[in-house]
Amino acid sequence: MDKSKNDFQRSLFLTFKAEAHDHLNTVSNGLLELEKMPSPAVETEIIETIYRDTHSLKGAARAVNMTDIETICRFLEDIFGAWKKKKIEKPPELFDILYRAIDTIRKIISSHDEGQTPYDKSNVSKLIQDLSGIRVKEIDDRVLPEEGRVSQESSLVKEYPTLSETVRVSTAKLNSLLLQAEEMLPMKLMANQHAAAITDISEMLEILKMQCKEAYRDTLQAQRTIEKRNGSNEMDSGAFHSVRLKEFIYEIQTQIKSIEKELAMLQISSKQYSKRFDGMIDNILNDMKRAMMLPFSTILGILPMLVRNISNEQGKEASLIMSGEGTEMDRRILEEMKDPFIHLMRNCIDHGIEKPEERAINKKPRRGTITITISRINGDKVEVIISDDGAGIDIAKIKEMAVKNKILPQREADNLSEGESLSLIFYSGLSTSPIITDVSGRGLGLAIVQEKVERLKGSISVETRIHSGTKFRILLPITISTFRGILVRVVDHVFIMPTISVECVLRIRNDEIKTVENRETILLYNSPISFVRLESVLNLTLQRKRGDGSQFITVLIIGNEKKRIAFGVDKILNEQEVLVKGLGKQLSRVQNVAGAAVIGPGEVVPILNVSDLLKSALKIPIAAKIPAVAGEEEAGVKSILVVEDSVTSRVLLKNILESAGYNVQTAVDGIDAITRLKTEDFDLVVSDIEMPRMDGFDLTLKIRDDKKLSELPVILVTALEKREDRERGIEAGANAYIVKSSFNQENLLEVIRRLI
Repeated sequence: MDKSKNDFQRSLFLTFKAEAHDHLNTVSNGLLELEKMPSPAVETEIIETIYRDTHSLKGAARAVNMTDIETICRFLEDIFGAWKKKKIEKPPELFDILYRAIDTIRKIISSHDEGQTPYDKSNVSKLIQDLSGIRVKEIDDRVLPEEGRVSQESSLVKEYPTLSETVRVSTAKLNSLLLQAEEMLPMKLMANQHAAAITDISEMLEILKMQCKEAYRDTLQAQRTIEKRNGSNEMDSGAFHSVRLKEFIYEIQTQIKSIEKELAMLQISSKQYSKRFDGMIDNILNDMKRAMMLPFSTILGILPMLVRNISNEQGKEASLIMSGEGTEMDRRILEEMKDPFIHLMRNCIDHGIEKPEERAINKKPRRGTITITISRINGDKVEVIISDDGAGIDIAKIKEMAVKNKILPQREADNLSEGESLSLIFYSGLSTSPIITDVSGRGLGLAIVQEKVERLKGSISVETRIHSGTKFRILLPITISTFRGILVRVVDHVFIMPTISVECVLRIRNDEIKTVENRETILLYNSPISFVRLESVLNLTLQRKRGDGSQFITVLIIGNEKKRIAFGVDKILNEQEVLVKGLGKQLSRVQNVAGAAVIGPGEVVPILNVSDLLKSALKIPIAAKIPAVAGEEEAGVKSILVVEDSVTSRVLLKNILESAGYNVQTAVDGIDAITRLKTEDFDLVVSDIEMPRMDGFDLTLKIRDDKKLSELPVILVTALEKREDRERGIEAGANAYIVKSSFNQENLLEVIRRLI
């Protein structure tokens, strides 16, 4: 009985969570519109909408006994109700308080998920206090317009379908149905193979029939020759055998005709069955794919608030304009793209949009603009363009940081084209930010974006103009279930190469492969392109059977006009539709392999990752891996100085760093730290800011002013989280600024490994 009750409560909470998500999106979007100070008529319309959604959310929270959410909604309802009647006094911090209320409700809901930590009730009490502090003016209701009369064409109202048009189905059920539908694809392929096999047998039978006909004719001719030679009616042994052979062949021909008739009927029914089966499976798959489609708005709804919050934190002004957010795509792709979109928004604000004063100097509007444009192209792809009108990307700075981070030598950097230089921004570990913060500076964001996009069989490119802005163009498939693939054999293994990535297939002589600058090349359209054997890229060379004596090799041209490589394979088997299968969490990232497919009767074949292959073939590292501390014995154990006046914090940091393998010394304030730095050698300093005698800012300045210590990395770990404090840290010369409220020891260790 208890289990049944718990299951019901869990089901009820999940229903509430989904409903709350819709209400909160409507309210937050409404607040963003109100902040733009629309016309009085539109303002009334928006307030009415968010007032009703807040009321509905309050009732839903009461049904699941979430009293804190119910209380917050009650105060919000009072505020929006007073706003409707023009009775509210609007302090400057009004919107900040309202946004904090929405964020708090989201945190309360997420805290009830499994594995999440409980929310801080003291924050709720402080929020209630702030909400109750918003004053309501006493105004005669009779002079107010009659409430409740708003246009039914409100954009906020019509954004979501009515309940009669939709039904909530758990994603687990949808995934299960889609999985079952996809599992029918191998059956479709097998039916096609059986139909093809019957056709092959029919052709073989036709050949046998012709051979029997020729044998019968030859036997008859031989019998006549024998009879003519004997000149009598007597039948010798040769003539006897000839007659028997003729009779035998005649019997075979009779049987062949019977088999041929049966086979013809089987061939017709097999083709009809296969065609009908194909249609049924295709319809089921297409219907399930459509059921899994969601509009981009389901993941873009959080971005306007994100842009507002990050802009405020950095003292910048930015607006987000979106178009095409109703374009639908596979829910699984949208879920994977949520984090990349957040990374790109952060990148646009942190690296793109300038501060208002700087924009004014460059004769730009003080408020920057970020634009997201989504459109469907070629029927099976979606193009997402994310652009900003900011400072653009300094290509010289990118190359400078690439050399500094040892991604490539200076000589190669000098020879890079503009496009090649821009592509460096996607390398892990490369950032032009002067300091590492919670928002940026680690050089991981764009690397994560590129990896996510390419894992989804998409592509990303970038364009930029100094002082005009930057544009990211992302191309994504609408669905990820099936695609066309070319089956190739390499040594004794079969792999699948996505057809979309193959420009053409060639068969060349071995002597057409030339060596240019220590790299094998072939000519394509009279232009040399790099050639590699796929077996070498996949480390299968040692398994090859030598001495096959073949003078030809089959080549697949992979890539595009900007970057092409010819891959040599042993044989191309065929091209067919394949069903993508993930490799599971244990093999979530296997180099050169994107997934697996089931072909024929249960045979599993790896699907090659084209992006990885191109990088592996050119010997370009996929990511600048962060060396583990344990692997740094060659350079000796690194020494770190921890500067912290709090005994508790000092001991905590010391234990964390020593557990990671570092040699740690401590200082109680800036003066103590300077003394230690002049008498001992350290590889890095981790310092608090607020300390007696000399704070962290002054300590950093002292270190930068000392010729011997000027290059020593400094990380500030502090409770000061205001934008002004971060900027002061940058001006002082700190390499990283970590706020204690969002402190995570893995985050700290990652930053240390990157800086040392």
